[in-house]
Amino acid sequence: MADDPVSAALKNVHYSLLVVGSRSAEGEPNGMTANWLTQVSFDPRVVAVAVQAGAVTRENIDATGVFSISVLGEGTKDLALKFTKKSQHGAGRLEGEPVSTFETGAPVLDQAVAWFECRVVDKAEPGDHVVFFGEVIGGESREGDATTLSATGMSYAG
Repeated sequence: MADDPVSAALKNVHYSLLVVGSRSAEGEPNGMTANWLTQVSFDPRVVAVAVQAGAVTRENIDATGVFSISVLGEGTKDLALKFTKKSQHGAGRLEGEPVSTFETGAPVLDQAVAWFECRVVDKAEPGDHVVFFGEVIGGESREGDATTLSATGMSYAG
């Protein structure tokens, strides 16, 4: 893949580094790192986020119809890496991380520089990821600047 010019080109698209928060039908919280989210509608406010098809987060969002987004700030590479590890139900990736919950019950990282929560209004399965479309129902911007995947030296493209 090192000599793949398309992969190299895709790595030049930069997105904020995020944690997608979810909860199981039983209320167990979970978080996973993501680096692709975009706003697709202004009225109503709708965002799209891609989640790997076999992920616990995907199961949780399918079960509850809600998710949150915590935008990570500069200097949070170690935190982002914590949420890239393969999750199992009950594994407690959020253990030790201060979180809050709001209307949807999906966890929001307290140290996020911005957050919002969504109710799923649609989804698409174009390949090995599921794209969830969520209507934004609440959120907040806090102090600090968002970081990008490229600023951490990590890569997820190709």
